[in-house]
Amino acid sequence: MTLDRDFQRPVALVIAGTTHMVRSIREAAWLLADQWPDFSCEYFRKALSACAAALEGRRSATYARRALILAAHRANVAIAPEQTQAA
Repeated sequence: MTLDRDFQRPVALVIAGTTHMVRSIREAAWLLADQWPDFSCEYFRKALSACAAALEGRRSATYARRALILAAHRANVAIAPEQTQAA
């Protein structure tokens, strides 16, 4: 059973000129598996593993989000500034 959960704050990542707004564990896993620029990086594998663990309920959404952000930094993927959301 998978347990998709939303992140408390979305992460906007820019890959190949396209901004991807990642709002949940499942979206993070999809982005890593389908759009990531460097599949050989250790941090990519750690982030994908963190997403899998979070989807299985063994880790939190926050843990998966942090792993995604770290992988982005290591892969030189730009993180767009947080957008102000209307209430």
